[in-house]
Amino acid sequence: MSFVGHIRELAAARRELETRRLLVVGGAPDADRSAFLDAVAREVADEAGLPVYRFRVADAGDRSGEAGRTPGEAADAVVEACRGVFVVHPCVVVVDGVPAGAADAVPTGTADGSLLAGLISAFAESESFLLVGSTDAREGASALPSDGCADGWALLTRAAVHCDRGDPRAAGPLLRRAVEAHQVAGDRRGEAWAVFLYGRMCRLRGRAEDARRLLHIARERFRAVGERPGEAWACGELARLATRSGAPDPDALAEARRLHERAGDRRGAAWAHLWWTVARADEPGFPWREEFTNAQGRFHEVSDRLGTAWTLHHHALTLARTDGTDGVDGTGERRREADRLFEGALALFEEADCPHGRAWTMLEYALRSPAHRFLNGEWAAEIRHVFHGIGDEAGEAWVNLAEAGPSPDGEPPYELACRYPTALLDTLGWTEAGEPLIPRAARDTQPEPRPGFPRPGDRDRPDDSRAHVRLTLLDDVPVPDVPARIALQVVPGPGHPWSTAQLPPLTARATSLGHAEIDPAHGVPADGAEFRFTPHRPGSHRLRFTVEDPATGTVLQQIEAEIDVVPSDPGPHRPTAPAPRPSARRA
Repeated sequence: MSFVGHIRELAAARRELETRRLLVVGGAPDADRSAFLDAVAREVADEAGLPVYRFRVADAGDRSGEAGRTPGEAADAVVEACRGVFVVHPCVVVVDGVPAGAADAVPTGTADGSLLAGLISAFAESESFLLVGSTDAREGASALPSDGCADGWALLTRAAVHCDRGDPRAAGPLLRRAVEAHQVAGDRRGEAWAVFLYGRMCRLRGRAEDARRLLHIARERFRAVGERPGEAWACGELARLATRSGAPDPDALAEARRLHERAGDRRGAAWAHLWWTVARADEPGFPWREEFTNAQGRFHEVSDRLGTAWTLHHHALTLARTDGTDGVDGTGERRREADRLFEGALALFEEADCPHGRAWTMLEYALRSPAHRFLNGEWAAEIRHVFHGIGDEAGEAWVNLAEAGPSPDGEPPYELACRYPTALLDTLGWTEAGEPLIPRAARDTQPEPRPGFPRPGDRDRPDDSRAHVRLTLLDDVPVPDVPARIALQVVPGPGHPWSTAQLPPLTARATSLGHAEIDPAHGVPADGAEFRFTPHRPGSHRLRFTVEDPATGTVLQQIEAEIDVVPSDPGPHRPTAPAPRPSARRA
């Protein structure tokens, strides 16, 4: 619709916005158009309870001495700034002052060469409202991408949202669909971004080798298509892999920041600056206070609240662990300043809908501020609940450690030892008061248990003498209300007696731990046990399989499997909270 400059059009504009979550207005003087956009934004924001963000294309080149940008560079800045807002929380975004030159420019992240298309792509399938004010808005331009086929870019955006909020498991199904969509469309650039996000997801889940392989592939594909911002992001993620071993690589992070700056990617440069600062924050004599402030300023320029929140988190953590050589007089004053920073980070993580950052900030705040912890007798249960909501069992294990204190023998608990490298756990320290100094890198990943890692009491038992349960999903990625077949096999190791004899008639019992059905309830592995899994909602589902010896009534092994279920429609969804995981019993 086109703007005609009268307030009586407000109701019609609002109806259009509520239908499409996108409104393009034009054909009016700047003052009238801006007033109209502000009126629509206020009405929608007040009713929906959402924050409002305003951008002017004309201002995009005026920050930090960057005036004189070309229309294409200004368009890049606007789209990147909007992506920074969109990916962290639903909101109302007003982009005004779109001149003809910027409308025809080719911004980073667009597929068809227009600023308007770039904004539409950034907000596709989101829960945010987008209002665009342009002097040359075209009739019919305010249409979102068709839902008739998979939109690879929208799927990538949703996957990035899940990773940013600390729920990488939900990103997997979206990325698989995105790869297929870009391959069908022949979009090599989109496929490169999908591979990159796959690598990032693997890093978040602690799968270092998979992450390294995929990020190297993504970097080469970015180079092949000339995608300089993508190359910089891949280099930064590869540099962050080093933190998992407890030995960060600040030089590689500094190089990633330079690549972002050469590519004109200010948001990427801000993140690289933050991780470079975090990598060096514990070095003696490093000016961490100044560098955290610089990183915070960078994030403020691109309106990235999530980056600001993590900056405040690490700034507070560094301040709380200093010994008085940071220029702040007195332990009490340092603690008060750290508390203020932790509280600011908590508020931003809450606004950004990032439970991963919120849980870690709650934990560190509680550990560094005894008064705050003692005010809430359920502090550990509350933090554990937030970690549990995103399936972060590693985070729950750190809460357990903080609550239990150091072990008498100095060995890390099994739930941490089976997930993290020994080199990282060796950097775990303790204060005189018995509070853990958790390695910074612990919050960079949500690692799963390593397969075959010996449980307590099993260290002298050779692995090849065991029999293992193997589960295979026989159908495509499951969708709600459609049965998917799962095969269960018992595979004896070479040293197990069953490896040279017929498998006995064991019984495998299947149980769904969420909103799903599984049948039959029992199967016989020797005959080829097969189950039909029917989920009733998208997200992550857990199934429990119990293998028993019916002759003796003995439970031989109990395992749990996690299956990602994608929505049958392309609309966004949130994963269901996982059911509690009981301890497994082994034969």
